This record gives sequence, C-alpha cells and structure tokens, in this order.
Amino acid sequence: MTTKDQELRPGEEDALQALLREMAPEAGPPPEVRERVRQAVAAEWRAAVTAARRSAPVPARRGWQRPAVALAASLAVAAVALGIIQSRPPATPVLVAKITRLGGPVEAGVAGNWQPVTAGQSLPEGQELVTGPAGKAALTLRHGVTLRLDTDTRIALAGPDRITVERGAVYLDAGLHPSPGSSVRIDSAFGNTRHLGTQYEVRVTADEMQVSVREGLVETATANGKPMAAKAGEQLLISPAGAVERGVVDKRDPRWNWIADVTPPFAIEDRPLSEFLAWVCRETGRELAFASPQTQAMAERIILRGSVAGLSPDDALAAVMATTRLTYTEDEGRLTIRSSIRQAAAR
Repeated sequence: MTTKDQELRPGEEDALQALLREMAPEAGPPPEVRERVRQAVAAEWRAAVTAARRSAPVPARRGWQRPAVALAASLAVAAVALGIIQSRPPATPVLVAKITRLGGPVEAGVAGNWQPVTAGQSLPEGQELVTGPAGKAALTLRHGVTLRLDTDTRIALAGPDRITVERGAVYLDAGLHPSPGSSVRIDSAFGNTRHLGTQYEVRVTADEMQVSVREGLVETATANGKPMAAKAGEQLLISPAGAVERGVVDKRDPRWNWIADVTPPFAIEDRPLSEFLAWVCRETGRELAFASPQTQAMAERIILRGSVAGLSPDDALAAVMATTRLTYTEDEGRLTIRSSIRQAAAR
C-alpha cells in the first residue's frame, strides 16, 4: 500500500514517461525491459519526491521537482543503458576468411596479441595475419576468391572485400569464372588494386609496390589517385611518390614459384581427369594440349578417386597420371597429354 505522499500526482506519470523517452537511446531495450526500467525509476521518483516534500519548508515545496527530475534523469540513463546491455547478446563477429592451407608458422591477432593459426580456422574482420621467414598461408575469401601469403608478409582483413598489405606479398586468384560482386581490393601505402577476373601478385617493400598480372586484368590506383590498368603479362612498379614504371612478366617466371607451396587443395574425388589437368596448368602457368581428339576424350571419361591434398601441382600431376593410361610431356610451357597405349604399341 502507498501513502498519499508516495503516489504520483496528476501529470507526474506523463512527465516520467516523457523523461524515459527523452533520456533513452534511439535503439531502446525490449518492452519487458523498458517496463522494469519504468517501475524502478518510478519508485525512485516517488521516494525522492516524498523526501523532498517532507523536508522542504512549505513556501519552498514547489522546488521539490528539480532535484527529483535530476535524480530520475540519471536513473533513467543508467537503467536503460543497463537494460540494453543485459538484454542484447554480444555482437557476432563477421567472418571474412578461412585458412585452407599452411606452409610453416603463421600467426593472427589484433593490436599485437598474436596467436598461432591452424588450417580450417575462420578469421573475423579486423584480424591481422603475419608470416615469418618460413611461413606461408592460403585463405579462402568470399565468392571462392583465394589469397596466398608469402613469407615475411603482414596483412589486415579490413573487410569482406578489402585486404591491407603492410609488407610482403600476396597472390590473389578470382577463379576461372568469378562470381558477380567478387572483386576484392588490395590496399597498401602505395595505392590500391582491384581485380577484374584474374590471377595476380602484389608485393610491397619499403621502396615500391609491384603488381604482377599472370592472368586477366587488374585496375590499380596510386596513392595520389592516378588510375591505370594492367593485363596478363604486365607488371607495374609504383614508387612512394606515385611514379609508375611498366614492365613485363611471363606466367612461367620463377617469381610465381612460391605459390605452389600453399596451393589450395583440389578435390579430385569424382572429378574428370580433364578438369584436374586444366587446374594443374592454370596453377603452373602452362598451356594444356592433347595429342589427339581421342586422347582428350579419354581424359574427359576418366573419373578420379582419392586425394592430392598437401601435394604441389607438379607432384599431384605425377601421382595422378601414374594411375592412368595416359602420359605427358612438357615443352616451352605446353603440357601435352598422350596415350601411353599407342606409345607402347609403337615400340
């Protein structure tokens, strides 16, 4: 039971509700939490008003409203904020990458709090990755885009489609048939690069940024905003001042050799040999050729079993072809597939 002094006077309930609306954040708590807040603040309001009425001289009793309102305001802020904190679950981190392969020690962290990573681990937005002198990694981003990290590399996962490279080298592969909206931007102190369906490397040193295009097309903008494009076989050298020098790079150049150490695994189970051969050639910069239409038909009919996980493309090629009646030769970057049956008959 409440006494007359404890009851809210006419207009006070409306004033209390207005105060709660005014002091609460725009994204308020659920209705049940807000009602608990209202009851708690109303109780404190009544207690403060009652104390003020009893202690204040009769001529000055109109002044009870000011301290009560101030008290209720502070209580409303604290109570509503507490209700929001208690009623809302922690924000779920946005996962933007997954580690698909490791070659040596690699660490991830934020603000220097580094921890070793493992294959299969998912990484949230804002996470940094660092590889040491013997560490390399392969990541899968959204839409099937893959990113490989060379040794002595440090990057930040700035967003679902944005990577910041502080130092070292990364190799991006958007796949043969990139999904719409799969473009990823790679930023550095020298500028940014966005692919238009391609394979390319960005290497950042203290003196320059190198953008080497192995397949497709990229768009690069220097730090001063100067945009330019580079196609397969081209290389851009960008200085700290924004000066750009164009060069050439062959898709079989030794500079690409490091990516084989962390090639994302190709699942051969139930896949035709022809798809596997196309993958090997794309990974190694070779051109695929068949000695005859019959040989190509054989490669399309052969269905593979097993796994080549952990093998480089060349080692996987040797292991898989040993299980078939086909053989291969390489000449100036061309991988030619032949039937071993015909070769045996010719001998």
